[in-house]
Amino acid sequence: MSQTQVLLRDILIINKIKNTPYIGLVELTDSVEHALSLRGIDNLGMSRRTLLRDIQSIRTDFSIDIQYSHLHNGYFIEETDIRYDVEQFLDSFEVFSALNMEDTVPDFVFAEKHRPRGTQHLFPLIYAIKNSQEVRFSYSKFQGNDFSERHLEPYALKEARGRWYAIGRSVGQKDMKSYGLDRITDLEITDSRFKKDTSVKLQEKFRDSFGIYSSDEYPVEDVVLSFDAEDGHYLKSLPLHSSQEIIKDDDNEFIIRLHLKITHDFVMEILSRSWSLKVIEPASLREQVREIYSAALKRNNG
Repeated sequence: MSQTQVLLRDILIINKIKNTPYIGLVELTDSVEHALSLRGIDNLGMSRRTLLRDIQSIRTDFSIDIQYSHLHNGYFIEETDIRYDVEQFLDSFEVFSALNMEDTVPDFVFAEKHRPRGTQHLFPLIYAIKNSQEVRFSYSKFQGNDFSERHLEPYALKEARGRWYAIGRSVGQKDMKSYGLDRITDLEITDSRFKKDTSVKLQEKFRDSFGIYSSDEYPVEDVVLSFDAEDGHYLKSLPLHSSQEIIKDDDNEFIIRLHLKITHDFVMEILSRSWSLKVIEPASLREQVREIYSAALKRNNG
C-alpha cells in the first residue's frame, strides 16, 4: 500500500469519527473500506488490528487523540483536539484525493486555475520530517528565476494563503526559515540523518502568527476589528485567526478580538474586507490602514 493510500486511510478515519461520534469499530471499518472502494482502492483486507494501529499512528502523526467511550461503546474526538492547521491539511487532502479519482478532473468540477503549488513535494517531505532525514533541492525566490541549492533539515510543513511551505534550518545553521513548495525543484531525500532540536517549538512559534511570517520582530498584540453583519457571517464560518473571539454580533455590527502579530500578510487579509472594516485597536494599526487608504485614493483620483 502506498504512503498516499495510508495517509488517505488515516484521514478517512479521522473524518468519520469526527462526523459520527461514538462510532463502533465494526461500523468504522466498514465505512473506511467503503470510502476507499469509492476511490478505486479495493481488497485492502481491513482488520481490527489494522484499524487500531492506524488510530495509534494518528495520535502520533497528527496529535489527534482518538478516544474510546465505554459509556457509549464507540470512538470519538474532542472538537478542540484538532488544530486549525491540521484541519486545513485534512480538507486540502480530501479535495486532492476526490479530484484524483479520475484520470482527469471531471467537467462538472469548476476549480480555479492556479500555477503549480508544489504539492507533489508534500509526501517526500513528510517522510523526511518523520524520519529526520536531510533534503536537498533547488530553490528560486519570487524576485527572479535564479536557482540556488539548499541543504535543509526539515522540521515541519505549513499551509498559508493557499501555498505550502517547508520549515527547517539549513545544515550548519541555527535560524529556522520557510521555503515555498511551489519554488522547489529537484527535491532529494538524502541518506544523512539529523538530530532534531527539541527546544524548537514551531507550534508555539506560529500560534500567534498570521500566514508564514513568524519573526520575533513583530510583537504579539490585541487587535479589535469591526465589520458589518454580512461580513460577520463570513468571519464566523471562516475565522481570521485561531484566537478570534466574538465581542459583538447583531444585525448591525460584528466585532472581534484577535491576539497575534500584525504582519504584512495580516494587513493584506483585513484589507480584503475594506468595504466594512473598521480598526478599533490598536491605534498603530488604525493609522497604518488609514495611510494605505489615503495613498490608494491619491493613486486612483485622476
